[in-house]
Amino acid sequence: MNSSIIISGVSYSAKNLKKFQEEITPELYAFLINWFDKENFISIKTSGSTGLPKTIRLSKNKMIFSARKTGAFLNLNPGDKALCCLPLNFIAGKMMIVRAIALGLDLTFVKPTKSPFKGLNENYMFSACTPYQLENSIEDLSKIKILLVGGAPINEKTRVRLNGAKHTVYETFGMTETLSHIALKNISNSEKSFKALKGVSFESVNGCLKICCKDLLEFPVITNDVIDLISETEFVWRGREDFIINSGGIKINPEKIEKTLSAFFSEPFIIIGIPDKNLGEKLVIAFEKETPSNYLKGIETLNSYEKPKKSYNYVTFKRLNNKILRRDVLKTILSKNGSN
Repeated sequence: MNSSIIISGVSYSAKNLKKFQEEITPELYAFLINWFDKENFISIKTSGSTGLPKTIRLSKNKMIFSARKTGAFLNLNPGDKALCCLPLNFIAGKMMIVRAIALGLDLTFVKPTKSPFKGLNENYMFSACTPYQLENSIEDLSKIKILLVGGAPINEKTRVRLNGAKHTVYETFGMTETLSHIALKNISNSEKSFKALKGVSFESVNGCLKICCKDLLEFPVITNDVIDLISETEFVWRGREDFIINSGGIKINPEKIEKTLSAFFSEPFIIIGIPDKNLGEKLVIAFEKETPSNYLKGIETLNSYEKPKKSYNYVTFKRLNNKILRRDVLKTILSKNGSN
């Protein structure tokens, strides 16, 4: 098991970690103590964004395999400078540490703010962030050569702005159970589909993604992600099956509508279904702030089934790891307004 890490040019190991305890954050220290111990696993909570959070055990060896797959795909080398701007309590932040350990990267930590790249004094080969951080950092990406973005879909306005960017920006696909991402999409090259890391393959089961990878998974994982399978190593993501709205027998993908409308609306919003005595579910739109002035122009781009039957504004959006918790938003709307 790898037993050392380089942080801002200083090497930390199982032997000298306590000596440098005061120089690193408690969260980082706790993870490294856990990583360097004799156990062959670490325990981590899943995000809970699509169900109840649960604690699972992740194999350290498989986390190393995952890190090496990423390193091979991105051509990362020992000594490359990497930047971590993610919280360490979720898999994405933890895997930044593991990649540094497995690949010999020189890792620097900055506070996980909404604009973590602002004012950087050095250039970095590699970093990772959330879509929210990306949207607030478009003007500050020149210091990052390769950037991974994950945790939620990237909105359409941001995709367009990053078309042809000099730096390379990848949208990622993965989850805690797959030890972070298992597929990448180069949005700076306008790619539309996710491509598998080496050793990962895909199947479609009733329209949903099945992930196979002996290096990372004990058994194949069938997800709730609706996809168009292009090949065993490539797919186009369409949305989550468990978010599908059934309105009068018509199944509507809210994330497809959100992707269309994100080209018009910069305000945070989501499409959800609320109970309706006639339709079963009624499609509505909720804005975290005020309804945008170009609201009517935006929804005119939708077909009749996709157009919201009602809009709500100034709705509190609860988030976990930057993902909007749709069920909580629905509860908020129903508690304040009821259905129909």
